[in-house]
Amino acid sequence: MFEMKRQVTYSEVDSSLKVNMAGIVHYFQDCTLMHSETIGKGISDVDKTHTAWFLSGWQIEVTRYPEYLEKITVRTWPYGFKGIYGYRNFDLLDAEGNQIVRANSIWIFMDLEKNMPTRITEQGMAGYELEPELEMEYAPRKINILDEENRVLSQEWDPVLVKPSFLDSNHHVNNGKYVEEALNCLEEWDTFCKMRVDYRKAAVLGERMRPVCYYKDGVSQVVFMDEKDNIYVIVEVE
Repeated sequence: MFEMKRQVTYSEVDSSLKVNMAGIVHYFQDCTLMHSETIGKGISDVDKTHTAWFLSGWQIEVTRYPEYLEKITVRTWPYGFKGIYGYRNFDLLDAEGNQIVRANSIWIFMDLEKNMPTRITEQGMAGYELEPELEMEYAPRKINILDEENRVLSQEWDPVLVKPSFLDSNHHVNNGKYVEEALNCLEEWDTFCKMRVDYRKAAVLGERMRPVCYYKDGVSQVVFMDEKDNIYVIVEVE
């Protein structure tokens, strides 16, 4: 298990002085990368092996959101590999060791030269020590979009232009940025305690992501699409 201890800073909170769901994604993403760096499987290794782990989906459950100046511990560990997929858990603890956030994530092992998924190699798994998975009700990897009758038509959202500040080192939109932009389309985001994200297609510089929103029985979805209705990502909260 890998862990990072930190104190919540002002730049990490919103107007309520709490870390929101996008901030939690950033915490978990940073923890993943730092774990990989400590076992020699970091960003520099990608250039050598021409392989990388790409995030396929999140399932995050929040008991409460971390607050400004709070001391927290972010933890992560892998618990399985199968075919092209890797599985990794996370949690976030308060100063007393109480688990206030828990999460599951699914990753795809990619051959960057062919730009396609590939079976995980021994080299790809090397250094990652498997640990028991979290006790939680695991959701399916894919998210089904709600019926068209549940589409929210009362408000129109402008397409989101992908700017240079949105990009990560792979020159794709950062995984957390999709969640940030989805929250901008939702009301009362701080009442949500669960989130799933289904990453389908990476957005790149200059593209426009068109948000389409759905709502049914307490479940809200924000679907980012391109001009041809191909899906970039689905963010679902409840």
